Amino acid sequence: MEPVSLWAAVEFTACNGSTEALLTAAARAGLHPYGVTALPGGFGGRCAAWQYPRLAALARKHRVRLRIRRKLGLYFRLRPLLRRAGLWAGLTVFVPLLLFAQQFVWYADTSSLTTGQAARACAVLREAGLQPGAAVTEAKLTAGEYALLHSGEFSWASLNFAKGRLVVEAAAARPKPDIAAGTLHGIRAKCSGTVLRTNLTSGTMLVQPGQQVEAGQGLIGTARAERDGTLIFAPAAGTVVAQFEWSDTRTVPLEETVQQYTGVCTRAYRVTAFGHTFSLPAAPAPEHAAVVLRHFQPEVPLLGLALPCSVEETCRYVQQPETLHRTEAQAAALARLQSLQALYAAWPDAEHIARKEDCTVNGNVLDYTVTYTVAADICG
Repeated sequence: MEPVSLWAAVEFTACNGSTEALLTAAARAGLHPYGVTALPGGFGGRCAAWQYPRLAALARKHRVRLRIRRKLGLYFRLRPLLRRAGLWAGLTVFVPLLLFAQQFVWYADTSSLTTGQAARACAVLREAGLQPGAAVTEAKLTAGEYALLHSGEFSWASLNFAKGRLVVEAAAARPKPDIAAGTLHGIRAKCSGTVLRTNLTSGTMLVQPGQQVEAGQGLIGTARAERDGTLIFAPAAGTVVAQFEWSDTRTVPLEETVQQYTGVCTRAYRVTAFGHTFSLPAAPAPEHAAVVLRHFQPEVPLLGLALPCSVEETCRYVQQPETLHRTEAQAAALARLQSLQALYAAWPDAEHIARKEDCTVNGNVLDYTVTYTVAADICG
């Protein structure tokens, strides 16, 4: 294919008259049709679009009839679009609008964070008013950095904004080293028990395995003896694992009125774009509904490009009261689960050794009493 066909070319047919004289005259005039093929009563060929008017003038002089079969090239594809005033008006409006939209958040770049950290960082920034579609100011960026630091998730945070892109950089907060867990006044027991094992990090261990300790008794002191017997200060830090008993009492009704989902759900949407928030029409909120909030950023279909706006979806799941009937075994299992949750909330590192429980039904209520023998770190 000739290169001129890619830009602007005309495919034509020449019939009647002196076609041979036309080709000779075109060659003398510097017009060189290409792709010439013989046709009944004439020939066919192609030429550059800007040469066709001169070729048509020569054809009239030699009484040859030219007919355009088709137009080739990018020029003839763009020409209809160039005649549309709406297209030019759209481009005129689109470019200033695009430049104006660069002062708003198009998307937040959290590629340097893990998936969980990115989700929590976006939630914190949303509360600070830095979600997609919101206007960005220096005050908001500073407030967002302080919000990330005060969340306890990060020890360092930095926000940078340029041309609609909000770059979030942060470092995860690290736990304090073991030596920092020590105190200046020694470590005492949180409850009574029998010492099973010890682990000294700093200071002086005051108890040994097999020893019985009472609540408030000193476990680790803040003095350390040198080889010559001289006592020097050392912060108290370490663990003392002891065996002790932990008791709990629970009351579980055998019949209880609870809210059950009916399967009906209503949704309401709020759109944040260009620094403003718009609430879309929604159905009335039902009574006794469980509310679930979800935030997402819409994208252009097929292209996958994020739009400079964010949508808050409020889902209200309808509930209705129903009476829940429990058997004694089910009530005991629920009470046992609640007691275990309380145990591990109070002693996260507890090791379960033995359990003694008692269940009594009084009318429509099950009274549950349990005593666990556990081993845990009692340093307080």
